[in-house]
Amino acid sequence: MTQDIIIEEKFWLADAHCDTATVLTPWRLAFGARTSQLDLVRLAGRSKLQFMACWLGDEVDLAPDEAMRRLRQHLLDLRYAAALSGEAELLSDLSAAGQSARVQLLPALEGLDYLGGDWRRVDKLYEWGFRSFGLFWNRDSFLGCGAAANQDPEHDRGLTAAGRELVLHLAREMHLVDLAHASEQSFWQAAELLQSKNRPLFVSHTCCRALCGHWRNLSDAQLQAVGDSCGMVGIALAPQFLREEGAASVADWARHAAHAAALAGVNCVCLGSDFDGVGALPAGINGVQDAEVLYQALLAAGFDAAGARGVMGENLMQFLQRS
Repeated sequence: MTQDIIIEEKFWLADAHCDTATVLTPWRLAFGARTSQLDLVRLAGRSKLQFMACWLGDEVDLAPDEAMRRLRQHLLDLRYAAALSGEAELLSDLSAAGQSARVQLLPALEGLDYLGGDWRRVDKLYEWGFRSFGLFWNRDSFLGCGAAANQDPEHDRGLTAAGRELVLHLAREMHLVDLAHASEQSFWQAAELLQSKNRPLFVSHTCCRALCGHWRNLSDAQLQAVGDSCGMVGIALAPQFLREEGAASVADWARHAAHAAALAGVNCVCLGSDFDGVGALPAGINGVQDAEVLYQALLAAGFDAAGARGVMGENLMQFLQRS
């Protein structure tokens, strides 16, 4: 009976965040890796679109020129992996999201800490092929406060003048701004700037603070703001985001998706897996090959088939097409 439902309600997968390209060589990404939670072999035939994040690690003293060299190499490696696979291609035009027979890989930046105080380097990064710009990775930077500041709200000063200039620049250029690792004050200040230019709010991978008090999760007010902007929030598979005890299941992930949908709207929620960015996954899933388990968990959590298909892929593709 369950198998009949899966066949009848086939869905396409689109995922707003994974770290796989930073942990696998192009060869392993293209042809499969037993140690990873995702690769292009497992995406082929099921996925339409996969955000591929680049994070340069916790090297706070990395020279800007070296950082730019590594970021460009990341893109070259990603293109090479797509070419080796023959099943993937890099997405450059967001309006074409989901419109290919191949898996579309969207190059994403997780943190702009490395730009040496010169946010204008983002124009070169866009020229090279990056299409999603995450302002922070948890720590503070010349752009403002990252999500770690949520652990000490008195420390949270939000965006700096440079951070505000960057957000406005990205908004004017119609580029995608990812607020996943922003502090609460940085989130709200960026939201005001983005909405002044009629740009949607995007949070690639997080969960709901009302269900789990982790400092990386969004409050109900933040979730509502994402929905009010016709934006998108990706629900992550990080156990520590899903349950404060840490021992989470796919049912917990679906519960967070349902809570986010109730506040932001069912069309404003997607998968933001964080595959290969988390050491362990919730019970019931071992990698992207188990996406059917997530779909069934959404149905069990009260989503109808259309809503579940939306969370698993259609919502994110439609969001990018109109962004």
